[in-house]
Amino acid sequence: MVPVVTQGYNVGLVIREAGMRSCLVNPSKPFPFVRITLLAVLTLLLSGWTTCTAIVHFGTCPSAVPQPIIIALSPDTLSDDGESVPLDVDGSDFVPQSEIMWNGNALQTRFMDSRHLQATITQQTFDSFGGSAGNSVQISVRSQESTVVLGCPDGLISATLVLLVN
Repeated sequence: MVPVVTQGYNVGLVIREAGMRSCLVNPSKPFPFVRITLLAVLTLLLSGWTTCTAIVHFGTCPSAVPQPIIIALSPDTLSDDGESVPLDVDGSDFVPQSEIMWNGNALQTRFMDSRHLQATITQQTFDSFGGSAGNSVQISVRSQESTVVLGCPDGLISATLVLLVN
């Protein structure tokens, strides 16, 4: 496929060789049509014309993952006595790749459905990621894309709720 370029756009050219490797050219300024065409032709010729597909990318990032929203934590207060406790996060727009974040650190998370996530809080959680009696912990949810696109964010993070530790 030969790329078609409109003047004034920032253009990224992605070359994929039969699933082997990818190459991304994303100029910060628009290239003239002749340079884009020459770059595409040289890349295709050097990498083997028959095994390549060229795709033109106009600076947009696809987002199949919705912004996660958290509404409530259960329980909303934890004890740091070392006992294992399930932490339920209620909200919306959760996906199987969603993770509960404890002070910005991902916890092993069980996806229940698009409105419920669960993680088990242990003494190791407190030791590894912080939290002690009289303090609070910041809880959020990160939903990651199933595939990462170079130059695009790899997911979205919800607002934060406070979990009290006593």
